[in-house]
Amino acid sequence: MKKIVLTLLIVLSLSSCTFLRRQADLAEQKKPPFTVDLKSSQIPAGKIEAQFNRAFPATGVRKSDVNVIYFPEEDAVCLQYRLNSYTYHQFWHSAGREAFLTALDNYNKDFDGQKLRNRNTRTKKQYGTVEECYVTWQTGSLTVLAKGNMEIELGYYFREDSPFFAITQMEAYFESPMLDREKDDVSPEIPMFLTRAQAEELAALFSQDYLSSIAPDAQMPEARRGLFSR
Repeated sequence: MKKIVLTLLIVLSLSSCTFLRRQADLAEQKKPPFTVDLKSSQIPAGKIEAQFNRAFPATGVRKSDVNVIYFPEEDAVCLQYRLNSYTYHQFWHSAGREAFLTALDNYNKDFDGQKLRNRNTRTKKQYGTVEECYVTWQTGSLTVLAKGNMEIELGYYFREDSPFFAITQMEAYFESPMLDREKDDVSPEIPMFLTRAQAEELAALFSQDYLSSIAPDAQMPEARRGLFSR
């Protein structure tokens, strides 16, 4: 009889654990997507230079400034840049910033080991994909602010015979509230190319210790789940 009772208790315990795990998974799936309010408090964190592809039909890359801004209420770091008359705000959650640091470390090892190969776009996600980042784009203050979630691929590209570390902002879709629009706004795929020195500068600005130092009184939101996959 005791063995039967003990067996039932074990079965009930395991069932309870399974139920709790399923409930936790469901709760995780119901989390709202990562977003950032542009009107929330923000702190200038620095500025870097990066390269972008020139607009067709021009070839090669051009250098551009990228403002780095910290939004402590969402624990988000924004890369703000202008490209082809649009202003973009590319937001990174904490899991994405950690993935960036890991990817850069792997890139540096491959660079030093002379393992980088010119394989066109096949290398753009060599070091993984960050899911559920957030982006806004706008052509001017009087136009509708488009926004949406997207993925960022971490890898490298050869441009002008140099293997740049690459942050590729994938397409994002925005359902326009304008009734006369026939289709949704789409933010195109945009690769950002960084030299090793530029990538290291961004890594320093992504550091949580640095961000905490410029926002010592900020109340951190609940940590984002790990949104990084190979």
